[in-house]
Amino acid sequence: MMKSVGDAFTPAYLPILERRKDHEFNEQQRDFQLHRRGRYVEFNLVFDRGTHFGLQSGLGRTESILMSLPPEVRWTYEYHVEADSDEAKLTEYFLTSKDWLWV
Repeated sequence: MMKSVGDAFTPAYLPILERRKDHEFNEQQRDFQLHRRGRYVEFNLVFDRGTHFGLQSGLGRTESILMSLPPEVRWTYEYHVEADSDEAKLTEYFLTSKDWLWV
């Protein structure tokens, strides 16, 4: 199964890249991207058990762990997306907590 998934990834993903590679983005979209990256960093540093183990055990190299994080992020106090924007729709439908067991 894993080989099939790996073999199917490139043929599935390349058309998406081709279609999207020249799309322009605005400052609001970039801001949202950097904010989401910040949430990823927060998750890794606060909640991820592997990252915790590496940092607390002394067995992991701090530089290696931190280098795996995005190079640019943004933390904004009380960050809110603009109402009715694509970012608001994405947040409402996909970036909220869900009890996936009962969906």
